[in-house]
Amino acid sequence: MSKLKPPFHFFSLLSLTLASVLIAGAPACSKKEEQSGTPAGSSIKKAPEEAATRVELAILQGGTSASRFVRPGEVIGAREANLAAALGGYVERVLVESGQTVTKNQIIARVDSSTHAAQLGLVKVELDDAQRELERLNKMGKAVARARVDAAKTRVARAKAQQRVAQNGMSRATVRAPFAGVLVDLQIEQGEVAAPGQPIGRLLVLDPIAVSVSVTDQDVHSLTVGSPVTISTAGSSTPIEGKISRIEPAADMRTRTFLVEVEAPNVERRLLPGMIASVAFQPVETGDALLLPQDLLVTKLKDNGVFVVGDDLIARWKPLELGSIVGRQVEVKSGVSRGDRIVTVGMRS
Repeated sequence: MSKLKPPFHFFSLLSLTLASVLIAGAPACSKKEEQSGTPAGSSIKKAPEEAATRVELAILQGGTSASRFVRPGEVIGAREANLAAALGGYVERVLVESGQTVTKNQIIARVDSSTHAAQLGLVKVELDDAQRELERLNKMGKAVARARVDAAKTRVARAKAQQRVAQNGMSRATVRAPFAGVLVDLQIEQGEVAAPGQPIGRLLVLDPIAVSVSVTDQDVHSLTVGSPVTISTAGSSTPIEGKISRIEPAADMRTRTFLVEVEAPNVERRLLPGMIASVAFQPVETGDALLLPQDLLVTKLKDNGVFVVGDDLIARWKPLELGSIVGRQVEVKSGVSRGDRIVTVGMRS
């Protein structure tokens, strides 16, 4: 418990009003008396002087627990897919151009499709022959050994499996768009021989567009999916309104930040993949609340609290019940009230 000395000089800073005061510490013993060796009670003792420490105060006021903050991000497609020639082979046809808008299931290219079609035809011939042989043996009844019938059934089953493999090959020889979008980075030409898995191009959804942003653990708890955001770029003077579409539940182990994606309409294509954008987040308001900067908290063994100055100019430590974290501030549920004078500088000296 410490006595405060006036005068107080107040000025306003956001929701806080600062004051410069002198906060007195505990009484200090006189070194001369300790060294003199004078017997106790043989001299008149004077009241020790207080050792003063300069501090600053803030008057606690109410406010909404929403703190706007801006973070940089990279513009990306709302959906992205890397297209490739799964089995490779001779590029027979390329049916689109880079930058072209395509629809879902539209054919992008055919890679060695004639070879796969021929293989499918051979398998069908084998399957038809196996089925005719099995039908002939079944008509002969008991005149045919059971082993021959079982072998014919196995042959039919094998031919059906080979047909499915050939059908898959035929399907993958035709590269299609998995969703509607814009094809970019087209990397093949008709007449080339593509290696298995060779990239063909990227398919992007540009409307709506997305922005990928990394936020700290202090900010991620104040964000919710669907919250409004404002997106701006150096190349445009008009901001774009959007909303949070996804919040990654785990941090990147390299950067220790959380990935947040926001979406916005992009009919005019003002935002393009690769651009750097600034995203202004407006966390959901929780109503009128008491907020304190986290660095004002004084931690003891079991509690967090602050030093509050009373009318008697005594600074007393009070434990607090804390709520949600909003950026670099924390909501105070109980322990202090509006109008309380909080020690903001010098409380740890």
